[in-house]
Amino acid sequence: MTNRIKGAPSASFTSLVSPRMPDLRRYAASLTRNPTDAEDLLQETLMRAYCKFHLWQPGTNLMAWLVVMMRRLFLSKFVGPANRASSHFPVEECEIAVPVNQEQRVEIGRVQASWSRLSHDHREVLEIVAVGGASYDEAASALGVPVGTIRSRLGRARQSLRQLSGVH
Repeated sequence: MTNRIKGAPSASFTSLVSPRMPDLRRYAASLTRNPTDAEDLLQETLMRAYCKFHLWQPGTNLMAWLVVMMRRLFLSKFVGPANRASSHFPVEECEIAVPVNQEQRVEIGRVQASWSRLSHDHREVLEIVAVGGASYDEAASALGVPVGTIRSRLGRARQSLRQLSGVH
């Protein structure tokens, strides 16, 4: 007799989610800005993902699914309605995975400096789609808006970021 929760996923959950743990941990830390809260958020996200793993559709973006789940948990558990407008992903903490030259460093610095000047809606859609890797449908579901709104908001957000940073 196996010791499994009814409806719980098999070992595939661990094998699929484990490689994404460093990114999830970093995202939790960027949301909470507190190591203890970040670990709590990560653990709660993993528990929820494990219990709902049967709802994830193979072939879709698992990381985006996890990021959307984590963000929803963060908003419901850690951010009061009055403070929601101030939550954002700190781009300055993103790690650059490839070597960059001096010109690229300058451009990255401009983008980082401009990030906080974006509107809340623009930062939010960029966090979910560009940083988190969610599809437009996933982002629309997470934000409770139509897919068309995501497309237009994302286009305006990218344009605003280019204008603010002077990067084209």
